[in-house]
Order: sequence, then structure tokens, then C-alpha cells
Amino acid sequence: MTSLCIHALALPRAHVTNLLASTAMATALLAAQTLPGVAQEQAQDTVSSDDVFLGTIVLSGTKRAETLDDFMGSVSVVTTEDLQTRNITDGVEAAQKTPGVNLYSYGDRTNAFVNIRGVGPILQPLSPDDSSVLTFVDGAALMLSQSGSAYLDVEQVEIFKGPQNTLFGRATSGGAINVVPNRPTDELEGSVRLEFGTDHEFLTEFIGNAPIVPGQLNARIALRRQGVDGYITNDEGPDFGEEDITAGRLSFEYTPSDATSVLLTYFAEEVDLVPSYYLPQLGDDDPQDGAQSFASDNQSSRIAALKIEHDFERFRFTSQTSFNKQDIENAYQGDHNLFSLIYGLPPSFFSAKETNRIAYEKEQTRVEQEFRLSSLPGDRISWVAGLSAYRDEFDIYNDSHNAVFQGAQSGIYTFDQTNEAVSVFADARIPLTDRLALSGGLRYTSETKEFDAEYDSTGFDAIYPGVVPSYSEKGKETYDFWTGKLALSYDWTPEVSTYVSVARGYKTGGFGVYSSLMAYGIPRDTYEPSETTSYEIGGRASLMGGALNLSGTIFYTDLNSEQIMLFDFANFQTRNANVDAFSRGIELEADWLVNDNWQLSAGVAYTQSEITGLPDDAATLNPGLEEGDELPNTPRLAVNLGVGYQATASELGWTSDWAPERVSARLGYNFQGERYFDAANEGKLEDTHLVSARLGFDWGNSELYVFGENLLDEDYFITRQPFGVAAGTNTPAYGVTEGRGRTIGIGYSMKF
Repeated sequence: MTSLCIHALALPRAHVTNLLASTAMATALLAAQTLPGVAQEQAQDTVSSDDVFLGTIVLSGTKRAETLDDFMGSVSVVTTEDLQTRNITDGVEAAQKTPGVNLYSYGDRTNAFVNIRGVGPILQPLSPDDSSVLTFVDGAALMLSQSGSAYLDVEQVEIFKGPQNTLFGRATSGGAINVVPNRPTDELEGSVRLEFGTDHEFLTEFIGNAPIVPGQLNARIALRRQGVDGYITNDEGPDFGEEDITAGRLSFEYTPSDATSVLLTYFAEEVDLVPSYYLPQLGDDDPQDGAQSFASDNQSSRIAALKIEHDFERFRFTSQTSFNKQDIENAYQGDHNLFSLIYGLPPSFFSAKETNRIAYEKEQTRVEQEFRLSSLPGDRISWVAGLSAYRDEFDIYNDSHNAVFQGAQSGIYTFDQTNEAVSVFADARIPLTDRLALSGGLRYTSETKEFDAEYDSTGFDAIYPGVVPSYSEKGKETYDFWTGKLALSYDWTPEVSTYVSVARGYKTGGFGVYSSLMAYGIPRDTYEPSETTSYEIGGRASLMGGALNLSGTIFYTDLNSEQIMLFDFANFQTRNANVDAFSRGIELEADWLVNDNWQLSAGVAYTQSEITGLPDDAATLNPGLEEGDELPNTPRLAVNLGVGYQATASELGWTSDWAPERVSARLGYNFQGERYFDAANEGKLEDTHLVSARLGFDWGNSELYVFGENLLDEDYFITRQPFGVAAGTNTPAYGVTEGRGRTIGIGYSMKF
């Protein structure tokens, strides 16, 4: 609370009114402590210290039964309760509320992706196979463009930081996010949840679980529909920011014996958004209204997975098969008001669809198969070894004509790429003494990429000098590489341990999806592989009988030939390239069950990043880019604070017939320090202070709650892209996207 007060006092005067406006709700969340009859004895329904003892958390992402205490690396675990009390429903919100994890978004979902500790695609991925940080569902990889997918009926979310190539493959050089869904059980049970809030926000959810053949076959279904109105004014079309999302998962688990299980899962998601691409901003003035006749970002995902496990006498065998298909339709106009600001022409000049449209149709399909052997729970040596293979096909159809981009965005482009890879891996944790343990792993991967691309001008060659009637190109590359990790841990006491580790990450090179040079008959630039070496010193402590849990990490990450798209706004041309960089910093997490009623949590990440090496022509291709620039969207400081309170109604002196069994409250604060959106460090994003809250009344099998996000109604940007200077001036012009303002809602959930 002290830190929160300090930040509140530092707010500009314009924020004070907003702070006072939200105080009533925040006070209500904490007011329960002042009610009479607060008992000092332990309440029957309050959380005990055993429930928060970190050693009981089993990490699914390590692909064998390994507890958090035994893992030699940095990982943040978000439990089911955390997801509910922090109002996290998808990957977007999870990234925003985890220090050291940053979501890079252009106001849509298709082009949103995650970086961890500054490691991730710089500006945007060069190709859909970029996998610096991928999301996995029970170990099966999602596409990069599915990073914001729904977290539906989830047991826990594991955020692994630093290179994770040994176990996750797919070049996870920055980290990996593993989502662990709830599995079917032999209980007949279910739940429903309803939420309504400002901006016509709504959420409806149903979860059902039932035994089909008692003791052998169980089924589970989870369905969700949610949406919200737009929040950014659009003078020419629907307001930006509108969302409509439908998601569902159906699972069957067959257990013919205690040693064998077969889990079949099918997940589907439909996402329809009105994206908010680049509102005009002149200098540091307030943004102007947007003006786009149409803007849509629609995604359809279908994922099927089959997981077979069998325990032999000395090891476990696992077969994991997954099929993932995603279709995307993305269409929008360059903003009329933004182009008017840059070129000095009236907005109506840019309103015609024939001369200002950008439209993409994308289809990506991935098939993966993994076989592995692993140790059994309780084995002294924890190990896993396996064979993995995948095939990924990506097709894009781009029919665009944007007159201000001249030939660079005019015509029909197609790009088809196929990736195939096979890898073998092994990882083990070996106790050397009662206190000292060694952990290490290696992965060998052979990957082949092949692409075909075509361009047709559809008459634009007669309009723009240098544009050719048509052009085609193709290419093929094969990459063979090793990745791995080595770590050493020491248990000072049963409750305190430290570790040191070094890990190597790798991303293959490639061809790049987008090429502005095809229209001029020029082959696209290939880009080189990227290597990541991460050094880490960390530790964990579980103190006060497990009531206080601490973890900390000091890290240094060396990025060699990291991949980047250079962009010249003067000529609207893109080039693929490689740069050298580093990131280093410290991360701290704490969770303290103060007593039976109060719980405090905190997370702090300090990250310093810098580009250290550039191609000779980088400054020409991307004006303003130079050595010493910070990696984009990587704040120096990020902080997450939480204050939780719970008590039984009897403790609070609430004895009426309709009194709930328990009252719970949480006040959360998320801070992101200033950072740059672009690699040249010209589009600065200022500090962001976001306050959230939740107050719940629990009757055992039902709960009524109120919640709020961005209670201070903070004005902040999630994008700020420089577009040169405004016409006839020397004032910088930017394209920006604003974050959503204050939202307050009410919800009800019931278990049966």
C-alpha cells in the first residue's frame, strides 16, 4: 500500500479527480476489515499456509512430474484463483499483468505477440514461424498469432522466462507460456458465470463435467462468449476496439487402468474485432479522432489434440499429437485523418476504397507429433527424452491498393511457406548430494523452409514508375542446430535454494513474408539465424511455514543477429535484417499470507536493453536507428502489486440469513515504465498506472462480485509509431492507439 500511495501522490493534478472517483470502490474492497466482530482465531474456510506452499505446485511444462522447487529457472505460475481474482481471461491480459512479460500489439490480435525480458520479434515478426515466445496448451504449440487466445477452464498458467528450446523446441529463445487446462474428472459437476459491465461488456461461461463410464471414461465441456463495445471514436465507421469472442473446449479422458490414460481434446475459437490502427497525433497533442470506412480483424481457430500416457515399471511413455488450423481475415484503411496530417491533403482524398485499402487472408495449419519417455513421480533422478516432428503450412493472399504507399502496397501478393522439422531432445535433473543438484538438456533440430511468392500489379504498373506487371520468386533453406541448458542448484535449507544456469536459444533464418520490393521485380532479403545466450542466477525461499514465498533472478541475455524489419517511411519500403543486442536485469516476486485474512503479492522486473550492432545501411533503411537504442516495448521498470483480503461472514459480524459464507477482496496495481514502441526510439510510450479491484460475496456454491479495471481512468498508448513530420511543419507526426479507459462491472458464478 505504501508504494501505491507514493505513485498516487506523484500523479499529475488532472489524475487526482479520477483517483478520488475510484476511491469509493477501492475503499469498499478493503472496508471489510473495519466491520465489527473480527475474530482472531483461524476461520474454518480461510486459506491455510499449505495451500500457498510453492513446493506443491507441479509444473506441467517440464514434461515430467517436477515441482516448482526442483525447477532450476525462472517461472511465474498463475493459478485458477489468480486468473479469477485478477480478471485474466486470455493471453493479452496475462501478459499485461506479469512483470517482465510484454505484449506487443498494433491494436489487433492478428499481429499481437509477446516478448519476455526484451526478447521477441523486434517491431513485428518477419515470418509466422518466428517463435521467440510461444504459447503452449498442455505442451502443444499455438501459432504466434494465437498468443492472445482465450484462457478457458484453466488449472494454471506457467510462464517460463529465458530460452526454453530444450523442452519446448520451436525456437523459444525468449521464453514459453504453458497453459494447463483442467482435465475431465469422475465427478458430476459444473459451473456457470455471468458478467456485465460498462461499454456493454459481457461474459457468459458454462463448464460441465460428467462421468460417462464410471471409473473409465469422463467428459468435460467449457463454453464462453464475451464481448465489449468499441472505445475509440471513428468518424467514418464503427468505433475501434469492439470485440466479440466465442470459445469452447470439449475433452474426453479414457483410463482403462491406473497405468494408462487417453486424453482427447477439441478447442475452437472465433474472434471478431474492430482493430484500432494508428490514430493521428501531432507532436504531444491529444490524438485526433480516427477515420476509417472499414476495419476488421477476424480469426477462426480449430485445435485437436490426442495425448496418450502409460506408466511402465520404470518409466512413463507419452505420445502427444496435435492439429492446429487458423484462418484470418484482416482488412482496414489507412487512417484518413492521419494521412491528411502527413500529406496536407483533405481527409476525403483518402476515403475511397479503390485507392486506400489493405486486405489480407491468411491460413496456417500445423501438425505436430511427439513421443517421449520420462521418469515416474518420486524418482530420485528426474528425466525426459523424446522425438518430435512437425509440419507447418502458411498461405497468405494480400489484395491491397494504398496510393500513398505507391507500388509498395498496390497489387495482389501471395506467399506460401512450408516448414518441416524433426528434433530429438533429452533433459534431466540429477542430485549430486543431499543439497547439490545438476540439471542439463540438449536438443538437436533439423528444419527445412520452402516458399513460393507471386505478385500481380493488376494495372498498377501503368501508374507507378518502376512497378512490373508481375513477378514471382521461390527459395529453400535447411537449418541444423543444437540448443541446450545447463544449471546447478544448491539447497541451503529445505526451504531456501539457489541456482545458476546458462541456456542457448536459436531461431532459424528465412525469407520474410512481407516484401515491398516484389512490385519492382526485386527479390526479397533473406535474414540470418539468431542465437541467444542467457545467463541466470536465481533463488527461491519458502518461509514462515510456507506463508511467505520469495523468488528472485538476475539475468543477462546476449542476442546475436536478432531479426528485425527495417522500415523507411519516406519511401514506404521494408527490408529484413539482423542486429546484435543485449538485455539484462533483475526480477523479484513475493507472495505473503500475512494471516488468515490478509495476503500481499508483489512482482518487480527491471530490464535494461540495448542494440549494440547494426548493418552498415541500417540508418539509411530505418532513419534514426543507431547503436545504443533500446529494444522496443521493453520498459526499464515494471511492477505488479496486490492486496487481498478474505474473511467469513461470522468474523465480520454478519449474521443475517442472507449473509455469505465468505467475503473476499483484491486491489491490484500494475505499473509499466516508459518504453519505446519503435526500434529508432522516437515513439515513446509514457508511464502507465493501472489499478484494478474485485469484491466478492461467496455463499459456498455461488458468488456475487463486482470488479473494475483501470479505475483511475488512465489515458495511455499501446502503440506510438513515428510517421515523419506533419505537412508544412517540423512537428513530428505519430500514429497511436489508446488503451481502454475505466470499466466497472458485476458478475455472478454458481457451481452445481
